[in-house]
Amino acid sequence: MEYGQKIGKISDSNLESNLRKALGVLQEDGVYAMFLWLEKNARDVRKELVELFNKEDETTHVKLSNYFLKSNKSFSQDFDGFCNDLREVAIDIDKLLFMKKLLERTVTYALYHARAKRDKNE
Repeated sequence: MEYGQKIGKISDSNLESNLRKALGVLQEDGVYAMFLWLEKNARDVRKELVELFNKEDETTHVKLSNYFLKSNKSFSQDFDGFCNDLREVAIDIDKLLFMKKLLERTVTYALYHARAKRDKNE
């Protein structure tokens, strides 16, 4: 939810459209395709989503990347490095599907926040 709010506040005139398209790519073509699309069209959104997986939870002191990756690694912000990390996640279908579900929720919340921001400014 926190990252949905954060992404929804990104200053980009095409944010709402980009989020809607990214969500469609995620649902139709999967995690890798969405990140590839974001790298080309909405890099700020991609970076925030990567940060979601790398940030340590204040309560549990655990990072999502610890679940997805081996040896307490973080996801690389560099796109090529991130793709290598994503290959590691894709080895385990349960982890990949969990990641997809988290991304769907986060992008959906970001879309709602972007819409609310637009409506407030009108």
